[in-house]
Amino acid sequence: MRSAAHLLMWLALCLTLTATTSVIQQANATEASRRVAPGRLVVAGRRLSCGRTATLIRDFEGLAVSSTVIMLNMQALKDLPRRVQWLIYYHECGHILRGPNEGAADCYAVRRARREGWLNRKALEDICTTFNIAGHGPVHADPDQRCIQLRQCFNKKAAR
Repeated sequence: MRSAAHLLMWLALCLTLTATTSVIQQANATEASRRVAPGRLVVAGRRLSCGRTATLIRDFEGLAVSSTVIMLNMQALKDLPRRVQWLIYYHECGHILRGPNEGAADCYAVRRARREGWLNRKALEDICTTFNIAGHGPVHADPDQRCIQLRQCFNKKAAR
């Protein structure tokens, strides 16, 4: 009986130490990242939001990704024109709301930007120029094809 009590105490101590180590590791990981509550994100002077989706600002390979949060690499975004930064955010928001399809995410971003009034034809062409300079990754269409799709989305009336 006494050895069973010692065994339970030892197990409890091990679990406490494991949990404490995990909390310390999480705190260290969080120090390199910053979570921004929904509706509180400001990028290049504009408040951006994606419904109830939080944003995680952190250093990683690439510009932005989405899953249950939008993750932005502000260091990688900082040299891009502000409208490109905003469109990238809304593209990731499009993934949250519309799923994994790249074209659907692009269309969501373009239509939302147009609705908000900061995306006109000239701004869209500036964005396409930036895409052509930056190239494309394995998941996005080549820049020319992507810009054709962006223009088509811009020209369509948003579905209501």
